[in-house]
Amino acid sequence: MDFFKFALYLHILGICLPIALTYILLFNIFTGQPINPISLGILAFGYVVMFKFNPIFQMLWEKWTQKK
Repeated sequence: MDFFKFALYLHILGICLPIALTYILLFNIFTGQPINPISLGILAFGYVVMFKFNPIFQMLWEKWTQKK
């Protein structure tokens, strides 16, 4: 597998996993299930990495927030 294709998949997963964990935590809150503190830490770490170091997310964010 090409390194750049693999890196692209990792960056896409870096966007999808924090968003999925957000939905899982919201589901746990609405259903009254306990929330593990490690999940909150992983969620915060995932969003920081996504905002700061993910070039795919940064490119999409600039595209979505562009004023026309």
